[in-house]
Amino acid sequence: MIQTSTVLIVALALSGFSAPVSDDPEAVVRTFLRAAKSHDVAQFNAMVFPKGAGAVLISSESVSRERRKEIETETSSLKLRQVQPFRRNGVPVSRGPGGEYPEGTTTRYLTLEGDSTVVTLVKKEGRWLVDVRWWWKLREMALRDEKTRLDEKELAIKKFLLNLLRLDRRAVINGLVPGAKADIAFEGAPQVPEPSDVLPSLAVEMPLVEADPDEVYPLLSGKLVKRSADGYETVMIGLFGPFEMVFLLRRVEKEWRIVPEPYYRIINR
Repeated sequence: MIQTSTVLIVALALSGFSAPVSDDPEAVVRTFLRAAKSHDVAQFNAMVFPKGAGAVLISSESVSRERRKEIETETSSLKLRQVQPFRRNGVPVSRGPGGEYPEGTTTRYLTLEGDSTVVTLVKKEGRWLVDVRWWWKLREMALRDEKTRLDEKELAIKKFLLNLLRLDRRAVINGLVPGAKADIAFEGAPQVPEPSDVLPSLAVEMPLVEADPDEVYPLLSGKLVKRSADGYETVMIGLFGPFEMVFLLRRVEKEWRIVPEPYYRIINR
């Protein structure tokens, strides 16, 4: 299974309310991780989106009966932390009258033991599925060599973040859409760059996924955004450590530029 120590959701508690087992997202996370660690491709594939990812993301090597028992024990007591609230179309949601979250709800959990693992969930066709697009991207990144050319949008975002961490104001402005206020990007920035390489490493290792045409994401400013139909504006979602970082990009002539947001609200966590 893919894990990353650099990354890459507390359960919703309702007083006096007992959530139905069929709509228990934490139980889904544990079952999913059990399948991944046990190399159970069939169970893994039954729980993920996009479909059929098990053949690529987990090993086909058999796991002994003894080890499967250990995995069962480990995952049953696994501690989780919710790192993204329940959202639908970019807006927070709660359980409906029947005690279930509405179709299209998403959320994200972080495991708190061993190598930290981020698990993203989406409610589709009445059940929770694990959105493994960021795992898929991590695998793609791990297989890159020095000659691999980065996607234009990924390159623009990572250059922007590295310049932001260096507090290189001129370089940051060059990466923004024309006329943008650079002060927005530098909100909460330190007086001097962080001396360690931890934050730059998180930026370089951040998996980025382009939003599907029907997906809506909230920016840090509160604005809800989605990809434009004309292809001149798009939305990229990264995991900076365990935290979601949403970027709105706009095509300016032949390159992608970034609409500034106060990203230090995430960097400083």
